Amino acid sequence: MKELKKIRRFYQNVSYEQEGRSWVIMLDEKTLTSPARTSLRLPSEALAQLLVTEWDAQIETINPEAMPHTKLANVAHDHMGATKSLTVGELVRFASNDVLCFRVAQPLDLQERQAQQWDVWLDWAEQRFGARLGTSTGLQSPQIPLIALETMRSTALEMEPFLLTAMTHAASILSSTVLGFALAEGKLDAKTAFDLSRIEENWQIERWGVDEEAAERAEYLLASLQASTKFMLAAQS
Repeated sequence: MKELKKIRRFYQNVSYEQEGRSWVIMLDEKTLTSPARTSLRLPSEALAQLLVTEWDAQIETINPEAMPHTKLANVAHDHMGATKSLTVGELVRFASNDVLCFRVAQPLDLQERQAQQWDVWLDWAEQRFGARLGTSTGLQSPQIPLIALETMRSTALEMEPFLLTAMTHAASILSSTVLGFALAEGKLDAKTAFDLSRIEENWQIERWGVDEEAAERAEYLLASLQASTKFMLAAQS
């Protein structure tokens, strides 16, 4: 894999300023720009504070992999406005394959664990979106009522682009649109959501032990989910 060229830190001070109804990041006396070469405008002071912390934490070189909030902000700023309807469409289609709707037939103890921990969130989704999402233990797809999908669609379309960007990213990590919405609405925390999305994986670990490579991957995904969740909270502050 080709190593990315490292960029030396080219600024001394990081701060933020309010411009109208938005906030911008200042690197010394220059406004931070997005990859689209326009001033990166943020919808809340809390988001500006997150980005200031990331940029100030870069020491000798700038490491984009250590700046998940900046990545999300760039995507929201440069792309979500033009692709919002497409993103929402993908999110709704993703709901048809929500991990909460797919249950194992065997073993029974795993099936029982899935029902015990997942049904409460299908209950929540039924109240939130107006219909209950079905479940399946076979190859046949679960029944997903159209009214639930349409309510999800309208709810997502009403979201501010920065919130929607982070929520979509979280839902992809969790393989669950329901858990993504629950995170965005503050109904559970990132670690709980992550554990809910990995019931089968954790069940296997209990029986067969930890695979180091898989554990590293899970640690990376959890950190990414925690960053997205923190971003969502800040976007709504």
